[in-house]
Amino acid sequence: MLDLDETADYTEVQQPGVTLMSIVTVLGLTENTLIGETSSSEYSSEGGTPTFDRIPFRVKAGRRPNLNTFVIALRQDDDNRAHYGRIIAGSELNLRARPGGMQKDDAYGMRRTDIRSSELSPDLVRVMEIELLGEIFVKDDNSLEIAEPTQLPHTGQSVYELPAAIIPKLLNIPEKDDSAKDKPISTSGLYLGNIESGGHSVPFFLPNTAIARHIAVLGKTGVGKSYAVGVLMEELYEKRIPILSFDVLGDTEQTAKELEGKHIVAGTDDFKIPYSIIGLEEFLAFIPNLTSDQRELIASAYGNVFDEALDKLENGEELDVPFASLIDLVKRIGTSINSKATDNAVRRVQAAFNRNSLLTDKPVTWTELLADAPLINIYVGHLGQWQRNLVVGAVARILQRLRRRNHIPPFVLIIDEAHLFLPGGSDLPPSTLVLREMIRTARHDSVGVVLLSQSPSSMDRQILLTCNTRILFALDPEDLRVVAGQIGDLPEETIKRIPRMPRGTAVFTSGMDIMRHAVIVKIRGRTFTTHVAETPDLREAVEKWRKEH
Repeated sequence: MLDLDETADYTEVQQPGVTLMSIVTVLGLTENTLIGETSSSEYSSEGGTPTFDRIPFRVKAGRRPNLNTFVIALRQDDDNRAHYGRIIAGSELNLRARPGGMQKDDAYGMRRTDIRSSELSPDLVRVMEIELLGEIFVKDDNSLEIAEPTQLPHTGQSVYELPAAIIPKLLNIPEKDDSAKDKPISTSGLYLGNIESGGHSVPFFLPNTAIARHIAVLGKTGVGKSYAVGVLMEELYEKRIPILSFDVLGDTEQTAKELEGKHIVAGTDDFKIPYSIIGLEEFLAFIPNLTSDQRELIASAYGNVFDEALDKLENGEELDVPFASLIDLVKRIGTSINSKATDNAVRRVQAAFNRNSLLTDKPVTWTELLADAPLINIYVGHLGQWQRNLVVGAVARILQRLRRRNHIPPFVLIIDEAHLFLPGGSDLPPSTLVLREMIRTARHDSVGVVLLSQSPSSMDRQILLTCNTRILFALDPEDLRVVAGQIGDLPEETIKRIPRMPRGTAVFTSGMDIMRHAVIVKIRGRTFTTHVAETPDLREAVEKWRKEH
């Protein structure tokens, strides 16, 4: 176990002229943190030999290093440089516990009581493997520097648990710069959880720069995805970054209220979509069973309306193309070509518009909320999927153009159940293509995107690749195979454990310029929002119902 002051700044620059200190001294390593020594064997059962990827080490008697603990392996004749990594595997070899010998003892009634008499037994050896992540060395000013591994690890060298406080430097992520009474704070990072290593923990801050590079939150149902995104929303709220959320399951309504935001139900007077901007295919979908002549007539008229709406968006004008303008165009075009379908086309369009609660020809005001409301949560769970796609696609088209003209502030777009809106395949509605294009170019418009999905295998692969940061909770094997190539430098041993990760624990991985290594994080508790999507106990739910009825 560590016996260190974890609040110390291990990278503090020393005064000029001081003697260069050893890496053991700079890190404050002691006998209490010594856990073993690097080893070498021709047998894989004994850990094999050191390579540029793995370092086996014999565990010192009495030590109990934990899986995923960050460690450092010293080098021979080089006090200022060492290798660092994390424990990813281990085994115990006991010559007295060979199955054949134990069977013979049982057969002859000579069961031995000293099979594992002591960890100092000459017949017992515990070997663990370190995933080699890089090298750490002491600079001339006695500060620490991180580098890629260039030297082969040495055998017979001491292995220490690293102080938890040095982990942020290894990962190249922000460190806490102050502490409130309830949680750590960093101006350059989002406090989402804690990294545990060697029985100690250190706050994990996702760099602010990760937001605009997009984030995918993936995991099967009930593992903590929506809870974690609630934590993310708290952090964005505290940094005054506006949020627009599309809510399918109703999980975010309470959060919106607690963050002084707005909860809006799509299709009510608070949230309608300008009919003029949804696109031709989506508009025609509101008018079923058209004849070919009617469809052609309406399409010609709507094309003019759509072009006018786009021009208004580009010029920062209100989308107030009257519905009467479309009707008038249908009539004029129909008259000009002597179409017998004109009257029926007009009636069909009017009937469709009158019976639909989603569309409007009035200027919308919900776009203005982004300038003032910390969080706008748009509930679409009551709509059919094609209507959800229409809403999200139209909103994406509107906000993208408003943002490019700087009419609205930078913001974060959060989409729940993203596999429903961004499915894989090629036969997709135009609204989905609009959303795809927005996500691909959002970074250049200072818009961050967060996608939640319990089924990454159903999602558009290119969109997943566009999300530079991935937060992976427990996944089914099929979904894990889809993202396995996007998990940074996690070794195969750790990837195989992802399906069994406990609720609330996730693997964070990102580009090297954002976070140097993938890392396992325990999501922190929410501090001022309430999670309302807990998995119910059906027995208790039934009992409660019976009492109420």
